[in-house]
Amino acid sequence: MTSYRCTWLVSTMLLAVPVCAATGQHPLPVSKFAVPPSPLALKGDARGGQYLGVLGRAAAWLGEETGEAELWVHPFKLADDFRLDFRIPDYVAPIRGSDVARTVVIRPEITTIVYSHATFTVRQHILAPLDLPGLLVLLDVSTFRPLDVVVSFKTVFQYAWPGAFGGQYTLWDSDTKAFVLSESLRERNALIGSPWAATASTHPAHALPDAPNTFVIPIDPARRDSEFIPIAIAAATAPRDSVARIYQRLLENGAALYHERLEHVRSLLASTTSIDTPDDDLDLALEWSKINLDEAVVCNPDLGCGLVAGWGPSGQSSRPGFGWFFGGDAAINSLAMSATGLWSQVAQGLRFLGHYQREDGKIPHEISQAARTIPWFTDFPYTYYHADTTPYWLVALWRYWRATGDTELLDDLWPVVSKAYAWCLSRDTDGDGIIENGPGNLGAIEVGELGEDIHQDIYLAAVWIQALEAMAELSQARGDATLAREVAELGRRARAVLNRDYWRDVEGHHAFGILRSGGTNGNLTVWPATAAAFQLLDPARAELTLVKLASDSISADWGARMLSTGSALYDPVHYNGGSVWPFVTGFVTWGQYNYRRSWSGFPLIDALKQATFDWARGRHPELMSGRYYRPLDTAVPQQFFATSMLLTSVVAGVLGWDPDAPNGRARLAPQLPPSWQRMSAHNLKTGASSLDADVRQGPGYLAIDVRATGTPVSVDFVLPIPLGAQDVDLTVSPIDGAGEGSNRKGKHDGQHLITIPISDRQTRLELTWQGGLVVDPPTAKLDPGQESQGIRVLDFQESARGWSLVVEGNPDDSYRIDLHGEAVRVASGPASVDYREGVNGLTITFPPGEQRHTATIGLESLRQ
Repeated sequence: MTSYRCTWLVSTMLLAVPVCAATGQHPLPVSKFAVPPSPLALKGDARGGQYLGVLGRAAAWLGEETGEAELWVHPFKLADDFRLDFRIPDYVAPIRGSDVARTVVIRPEITTIVYSHATFTVRQHILAPLDLPGLLVLLDVSTFRPLDVVVSFKTVFQYAWPGAFGGQYTLWDSDTKAFVLSESLRERNALIGSPWAATASTHPAHALPDAPNTFVIPIDPARRDSEFIPIAIAAATAPRDSVARIYQRLLENGAALYHERLEHVRSLLASTTSIDTPDDDLDLALEWSKINLDEAVVCNPDLGCGLVAGWGPSGQSSRPGFGWFFGGDAAINSLAMSATGLWSQVAQGLRFLGHYQREDGKIPHEISQAARTIPWFTDFPYTYYHADTTPYWLVALWRYWRATGDTELLDDLWPVVSKAYAWCLSRDTDGDGIIENGPGNLGAIEVGELGEDIHQDIYLAAVWIQALEAMAELSQARGDATLAREVAELGRRARAVLNRDYWRDVEGHHAFGILRSGGTNGNLTVWPATAAAFQLLDPARAELTLVKLASDSISADWGARMLSTGSALYDPVHYNGGSVWPFVTGFVTWGQYNYRRSWSGFPLIDALKQATFDWARGRHPELMSGRYYRPLDTAVPQQFFATSMLLTSVVAGVLGWDPDAPNGRARLAPQLPPSWQRMSAHNLKTGASSLDADVRQGPGYLAIDVRATGTPVSVDFVLPIPLGAQDVDLTVSPIDGAGEGSNRKGKHDGQHLITIPISDRQTRLELTWQGGLVVDPPTAKLDPGQESQGIRVLDFQESARGWSLVVEGNPDDSYRIDLHGEAVRVASGPASVDYREGVNGLTITFPPGEQRHTATIGLESLRQ
């Protein structure tokens, strides 16, 4: 598998390009090159206060859509308040860039802010090179009057929190036409400037100024039409002349660096799973999910290359959101990345965390970008803060191995696996087979009363039991049958404890945790969804808990709250006590689909999709208010486990894709909303195989065309059958298995199960039936700031007289739910139905009463 480069002074793409050695030598002009439209571009008004990130492996522009930004080259924060202002002869005072920033165009490879004034238009292209430790701004200027661009920033030049060094200063180098940021030993250096600069501010050379550093770029009419006006930012722990060479490389190779990014995006999208649905916004959000997750890869010159958790401006501090290495986040994100083909990125993240495993086997929770400059691994409490990161790393490695069949990485990391497993076993002090929380071993909860007196929580228990399944299979694959049997037996015992001891019979849902006193914390929380996502719960009890999680007490219109609104501890803006987290929303969605409750799962997918465009464009915030559709002020605006759960929910939920490369198998279990007539997936990867699947459906049929390139693969198809359907018939054409017939009849528990070897010969499966009924999941149109007000489908079952539908909504409000299938009539409840062309439009009016009223709607078939 590919490893990312950690050498900063050489970019392999640019070796043939001559580099100016002397800092006083002027670089070649930056000739304008075309920035073509991107099919993934997100364009809109520039919004003050809204996050805008431009990210490379080694540097980050963390700012706002109106142009202000922090400048980072890892492990340094170089500057705050970087911005452009403009001077024209008509005005005495400069025109603030933020006042005339009108449009942003966010592309995966380059981002553009358009400043518009009556006398000029300036397009600010912001480029983060893929590997080079620096940033490049290219200004495309159009003006009919004299114009000066005023560039200003406030020097910080400090390590990421909590690292620090002293003796910083900044000075203007008139030969280089750049500000030099340095310190007394001159071991750390940075340059920020432009060869077009004419004048600059001066400050005492021995200190960092309180006032901004400013340089002025007069626009040369003879050059502006053919050249970009470049602003380069470079830094490294290296001598000043070495950093100057990076700076020159940025200035001289703008086109090459841009095309390197463009080709990287093209290669990334071509080599990973792509999905086409009737919802173009969902398709676009999924493509941005993959781009986001690739941006999680960071190469730190002191630490190596790994996966960070998220990005956001640090403000007055020096912590860039969650832009450092988090073990649990990397594991969660790898579930989506492994399933969709982002394999080299996952392998890099697994190796990175394994490298920093503690001697006793514990996998790190978080590693600061400045960790090598301080005693981070020994003196700070954060490195190994959580218990879940160690079993989650085992799960992540297993999922990666199942997707890729990469036995080489498994062999290389087996010593890490063995130590990690041993550490997990040491955390089971009561012998029930489940590892425990405790000081320095957090699970679901970091802060708040909900976590008080917790001995075990269901999230940590679920991750551990999934890790036991992983260890059993991995041990078997490595030929250790004895260990595999021991682990499998421990897994069976732990799973029995989970399903017995965490169940609260009176309340009818799974508990949050087991207390040190032996009782349970009976709060209804989102965390049992983790166990449902891993299919660890007994179906009957899982159904009851998932009904509770589908209710508005947990699932707001925009996602799942961590804690029920009915709890005395509920606080809609509390980090762990009531806010909405997109990543746990994904667990709820995944769990609903696992137990064939798509009508409760899909509305949350739709909400995650909408969040892609409503806040930081193309990004997902860390968490939102539990009361209003809005991110919390404290939320990190680009959080990768929020993004990854949209991808996981669609791939593992709607498609039901589960690769098993070591056994030459895969699972495909589509559950499309009935209003969708089609859905296709390209490049579903399992080892050396790649599947293309086209799913079509309509009244009384479901058809799948599937083909494999590369190695043939045996696919387990799980096909949904509408409740109440009759005369179910499956036709497979052609069938590759020798002696197989082409017609299969029968069903199993509401599904049709069949395993077929798939090769480069296209195979068609067609399932037909008569009658039956399917719920079209109701979705909510979200407006920023709104309260939760939509309808929810809590349950849908066959009954003696037809079907029963359990819904939830607001008193005195009316809602419509579409039921696809045969014509029906209302048997009971405050509802009416209008049947047209295979769709029953069910209108439900909730009577006065409670804030959330649950009505049972009985449906009786008219076919009788």
